[in-house]
Amino acid sequence: MNRHGRQRKGRYSSVKEYVLDRAVLPRHFYNGFDLKKLAKACDISIGEVRGQLRSLGYEQKENRKGLKMWRLPYDKVQSLRE
Repeated sequence: MNRHGRQRKGRYSSVKEYVLDRAVLPRHFYNGFDLKKLAKACDISIGEVRGQLRSLGYEQKENRKGLKMWRLPYDKVQSLRE
């Protein structure tokens, strides 16, 4: 991170690298801002972020308030860490 707490563009080579670099494995990403942040961190398009999330086992769901999010089911958490 730079001195303002923001991530540098293209800091990670893939979404998997970004996810595994977190201190706590992120179980969900909101479809809007979170995907933009991921795309910037990996220097890829939002469409590519969605594809990589899907390949990692994340599934697109809606929360109780109707917001779309990408959620990692509990049974896939361990396989992502391997």
